[in-house]
Amino acid sequence: MLKIQIPFGLNGLALKPEIKGQQEVDEKLIQTLATLFGFDGAGRRLLTCSLSGSLHTVSPPVCCIVNKVSTGAAEDMTFGDIPVTEIMIRANPLNTGNVWVNVGASAAVDTGWPLVPGEVILFSVNNMRDVRLHVVTSGDKVIIVRAG
Repeated sequence: MLKIQIPFGLNGLALKPEIKGQQEVDEKLIQTLATLFGFDGAGRRLLTCSLSGSLHTVSPPVCCIVNKVSTGAAEDMTFGDIPVTEIMIRANPLNTGNVWVNVGASAAVDTGWPLVPGEVILFSVNNMRDVRLHVVTSGDKVIIVRAG
């Protein structure tokens, strides 16, 4: 019989009683947990499926849509501690300049991914605090769709 050495939470699955350190588990429980959860590098995530039993591999539900407007030229935009799973960023089609996007480091002209007016980028990220934007032209807008 194996024992859980380090307790860990299983978000999305309410276990009663909660699993605590030194809990004995058998091989069947370990195999069951392995099939129910995935690891994204930052935490365990409950895997879900459709009514037919197919694993969901589509985008998660949208949490929020945010429109940001730059108030000056060469403006850097950062975000607070907001857990997410995916985000979509669109440079407003009426913009006159580019928006630069980076993850985990500052964005600037020629640093990151450039979005021309109307262009979209979609990617997975665990937290909005890791996302950095650099809006080149004053008054240009960015549309952000958060999912998680």
